[in-house]
Amino acid sequence: MKKLFALALIAMMAIGSASSQSLEDVWMNLRNKQIGKARKVMDQVMAGNENNAQAWLMKGNTYLQVYQQDLDRKAANPSYESKTPDAIIIANEAFYKAISLDNKIEPMTGMLGPIDGQALCADAVYTMAEDAQKKGDIDNAIKYFELAARDFKVAKSNVNAGISYYQIASLYKAKGDKDNYKSMLKETVKLGFPDATVYLDLYDIYKEEKDTVNCGKILKTALKNVPADKQADIEAAELDYFAMTGQMDKLNSTCDAMATKYEKSAPVLALIANHLVNNAQYEKAESVINKGLALDPNNADLNFQMATRYFFEAVANQDLQDQTMKSKEGSYMERAEKVNELKAAQKTILENAHTWSEKVYSINPNDVNNNVMLQQIKVKLLLPVPEELKAKVDSYRQ
Repeated sequence: MKKLFALALIAMMAIGSASSQSLEDVWMNLRNKQIGKARKVMDQVMAGNENNAQAWLMKGNTYLQVYQQDLDRKAANPSYESKTPDAIIIANEAFYKAISLDNKIEPMTGMLGPIDGQALCADAVYTMAEDAQKKGDIDNAIKYFELAARDFKVAKSNVNAGISYYQIASLYKAKGDKDNYKSMLKETVKLGFPDATVYLDLYDIYKEEKDTVNCGKILKTALKNVPADKQADIEAAELDYFAMTGQMDKLNSTCDAMATKYEKSAPVLALIANHLVNNAQYEKAESVINKGLALDPNNADLNFQMATRYFFEAVANQDLQDQTMKSKEGSYMERAEKVNELKAAQKTILENAHTWSEKVYSINPNDVNNNVMLQQIKVKLLLPVPEELKAKVDSYRQ
């Protein structure tokens, strides 16, 4: 009987000891680097404190230290295996819960507040996302990038949040999930992300959807958020937008403005020329190209644009010949005479295209587009096609 009474008393003492544990005990253990003990007490304290912001904040601090301790042990002993591999996720959720319950919660002395805690967790969770991505675990990569994005937003780090969302967008794109790809790009844009690529990706989606209204809106948004010295690609997309919507006056005036603004940038001048060539503004394109070639005579893009400037004009000339012969205007002989004049002009245009395309070939003999065009020009001019060039073009068809 005495033995049973003693056991009951010990049990009651144990229960009383557990129930007497408090956040102060957790705090003291963490301050004394008794992390394992702090964790055990913390798990006991949480019962009944599910709506206590301070309890969640302390839990975040506790599990963040568990995570850091595991990192230190792993560094000292690479074979070490953590008993709590999800410690950083537990810490992350605890910090988020604390701030959700009380966004003005203050930590106990020496502990992290929820914002700082979220910021520290965000970096670790982002690394977990990258590791999952490298392993091909796309679902977990998306999950962790989403957590990181949420944490970065809470920590007021919008650029890092934007990077996380863009990573998610890229993963959805790789999966062929267009809706979520588009959705994540839009989340990135909401943060005022300063990288032009995001806006151009959305522009391409809207363009594919034939949504010219949103095409225009996304470019305007981009010009507000992307730094002035990084806007060249956005401005080039504007040229595409003006052409797509038939605003040729704006296309030409914007090209003029850009050619002046970027007069020292051969790559940008090549971009401008490309849009002018694609819209049959051949003489204006040639003027822009010459500006670029004065800076960099052997720039492959500029030389290619000059070649295409003449090649496309030759194609337009051929269309005009066909239209002339089908026309009902004038006599057959008059139409035939006009076609002969056009053919003579076309030969000169093609010879110019050939000269520039040959130059591109000498600069970069592996330019697929130029090689295909060069062979076509040679055939049209009845010139021999070198075996090397023929072999290259044949290989593209395989």
